[in-house]
Amino acid sequence: MEEFEDLVPQPDDDGRMELTYRAWTEVDDVVWTMGRTLVFLDVSFNAITDIPEELGDLYQLKELNLACNHIKSLPSSLGKLIKLQQLRANGNNLTEIPEEIGKCKSLKLVHFNENKLIGVPSSLSECGRLEALRLQNNNISGLPHQLATLPIKEIDVSNNNDLDMVPKQMRGNSEIIMWILKNHHENSLKLLLVEQSNMAMFKLLEDSEEGIKECKKEIVHLTNKRTDLQVEKANLHVYFAIMSVAKLVGCSIM
Repeated sequence: MEEFEDLVPQPDDDGRMELTYRAWTEVDDVVWTMGRTLVFLDVSFNAITDIPEELGDLYQLKELNLACNHIKSLPSSLGKLIKLQQLRANGNNLTEIPEEIGKCKSLKLVHFNENKLIGVPSSLSECGRLEALRLQNNNISGLPHQLATLPIKEIDVSNNNDLDMVPKQMRGNSEIIMWILKNHHENSLKLLLVEQSNMAMFKLLEDSEEGIKECKKEIVHLTNKRTDLQVEKANLHVYFAIMSVAKLVGCSIM
């Protein structure tokens, strides 16, 4: 989109740039060169279908609004935006959230409602400051229990018909959702402890069986050695007996 470069404004004194309602199908390349100055970027209400890896070059970004476009996926470079506090990507065609979102440690608000998401990555639980999460009107069938560890005050999962872990009438109730997640999280931790205990028992049993095999080998070895020593002892008795007789015979002759 180089021919439109002169139409792209520079960020204002606060680092804010609004590029809405331009009918863009892609973000002008010049935007990705503004990493030093761009703090707030709004490209909502366009027809954008793709966000390139260059998104990660906007390392000063605190707010990113991609809402109401036709975006099918977000780049893994999203994880480079370590200062990002607000991410709005609602009203798109997203089917998944990149795992790298967990590297955006400053995130406080995330909007992924009105997409085609089928799941939520557990890495989102690494965003330890997350307070608001909107996921309504997707195809999500489950939520990672690790979200229970976050200080979330607002969470909405309404109109996700396959989300059986949350009763339909409760999917807009943040308190109930977090309570359910907390219970799932506690049960998962208990299950993990049981699995770890089972693995330790299997390891102990395996070590015991291996130890028994080694002991049996050692017993056989010692038994064979004992037999060899007994034979050697018997041979020594014979040898000494012969020597004794030989000495007596020699004495008699003399």
